[in-house]
Amino acid sequence: MTSVIDRDAVAVVEALGVLPEVFWNHEDDACDCTFQRIGMWKNPYIGETLEVRMCCIWAELYKLFPQHVRVTPGYLVEDETWDTSIREWDGEADMPRSIFYRQMARKDGISLAEARQRYAHLEPPKGTPRPEVESGPSLVTLLYAQVVNLKRRLEALEAK
Repeated sequence: MTSVIDRDAVAVVEALGVLPEVFWNHEDDACDCTFQRIGMWKNPYIGETLEVRMCCIWAELYKLFPQHVRVTPGYLVEDETWDTSIREWDGEADMPRSIFYRQMARKDGISLAEARQRYAHLEPPKGTPRPEVESGPSLVTLLYAQVVNLKRRLEALEAK
């Protein structure tokens, strides 16, 4: 009986078009959380996917337990020293727009909503790809060469 109800529910959901066409991701800028975190769990055996904006849930929890939350206006470098400057983008990929808005809000001392309006027409900084590194022979190639060399030495010893 349950499977009939489940199939009917799925048919209604599909007919109404409420299945998401766009999935959340941690760079979608769909919330105001500083550190966007999205959880997604999929299970084909029950035909269900769970998406959770963990950052938004945590933000609500922070309001309930402010004594257990600390936001520091600085970055802990190698878990030893604080750096209160705002680093310019130096990533290999282009800066995600969501981070760009948050960086500009912090730099200008404005809200995230104001930063989105003020900087919507600008492109975030581009990434700087790592330079190509010339690679030598692979580990497998080196090991194979050693094995071949050992084989020749053994054959030479056996020949004596």
